[in-house]
Amino acid sequence: MLKKILAVVLGLLLGYWMIDDFNPENVKGKRVFITGASTGIGEQLAYHYAKLGANVVITARRENRLKEVVEKCQELSTSQQKHDYVVADMMDLNSTEEVIEAAVSKLQGGLDILVLNHIILLDLGIWTGSKHNISLIEKVLKVNFESYVYLASFALPHLEASKGSIVVVSSFAGKFGQPFVSIYSASKFALEGFFGALRQELKLRNCDISITTCILGFIGTENAVNQLSNYGQTFLLSVLKPAAPSDTALEIIKSASKRVRQMYYPMLEIYPLILMRDWLPETCEFINRYVYTLNS
Repeated sequence: MLKKILAVVLGLLLGYWMIDDFNPENVKGKRVFITGASTGIGEQLAYHYAKLGANVVITARRENRLKEVVEKCQELSTSQQKHDYVVADMMDLNSTEEVIEAAVSKLQGGLDILVLNHIILLDLGIWTGSKHNISLIEKVLKVNFESYVYLASFALPHLEASKGSIVVVSSFAGKFGQPFVSIYSASKFALEGFFGALRQELKLRNCDISITTCILGFIGTENAVNQLSNYGQTFLLSVLKPAAPSDTALEIIKSASKRVRQMYYPMLEIYPLILMRDWLPETCEFINRYVYTLNS
């Protein structure tokens, strides 16, 4: 009986989450700042926001790519919209306040949606406690966690004024520790802890800023595919069908627009595993290790 009740509850929850009640008009005219937008999901987010009528400012390190993305945003949107970029390196935490202020200025003095999407990609691999392993800690945590906190902190006054939203692009690796990317997983777990606490603090002081955390599975970005290939995960690449970056970006936008607390994508692939992680942790870890072993 208990199993049947749980199955019904899970079915109702999945049905609720899969209802598409997104209203594109809720995005039109919004002032959006997207980090890590020179490629992958960030680039696709910029295009979708532009098509939906938002004003978009993007940031990344490569100015030539930012220019190309902004040009395409202009092609996809109306002449009334504002699109621009800010060149920034998230290793430089001291510049994050200037980055936010530059974005707000380019968005004509306001900010409605802050999308934190950037990551640093390093040669991680098996953790043996080597000097190479240790040398990665500061870089990964600085870019994948600390810069998120800095940017969100400096954006809070602007978002409070607009009753805006923070969108945190995270990963299944932030819910379930993954081999080969231990420090990356740690940085994503840290995001969950900080923004989960911040969400509650905002409510405690009646501040109407929503925080949407996006838990993503295998998305077919060039970086993700290359990483799996570099780790020799040919089996995973052969059996898994990655979600398209464009589809993923649109689902992120829909969830943020509806001010959803947390989204999972692809939903049916990762959410059941996250539930099982809490119920059957050792079994899940065994299955995870077994899948990786198949590549040996």
